[in-house]
Amino acid sequence: MKKIVTLMVLFIFQFVFSQETKTKEPVEDVDYGLLYSSGTVEVKPEFPGGIQEFYNYIGRNFYTPTDKKFKGGRVIVSFVIEKDGSVTDIDVKKDVGFGTKEEAIRVLKECIKWKPAEQSGVPVRCSYMLPITVQGN
Repeated sequence: MKKIVTLMVLFIFQFVFSQETKTKEPVEDVDYGLLYSSGTVEVKPEFPGGIQEFYNYIGRNFYTPTDKKFKGGRVIVSFVIEKDGSVTDIDVKKDVGFGTKEEAIRVLKECIKWKPAEQSGVPVRCSYMLPITVQGN
């Protein structure tokens, strides 16, 4: 079951990663400074070991609901990769119930630090969006 989740995440993540954001200007965050979109930074944030290792991490750690009524679906989460590489501001934009929202938050909270995004050679905060497709029973 986890292999199916990993393969679905891989496919969808590559699609999202290939889409360029139209906004070129970072958004001002009153508390933390500028927040860039992953499509606008010069150097995108990177999970240690590369994107394939991130897919593996999601596949190993995201537990699918066991309820017989669960039909599967897509959980969409957004989060920020801070200047120090930590994952913060996790927000589930869409979930399919059965605890998938809480599970997505749990997995991302436990995530190790990323290599942060860079703009002009300086680490910057960067927003990221991730759809996770979960197979049903």
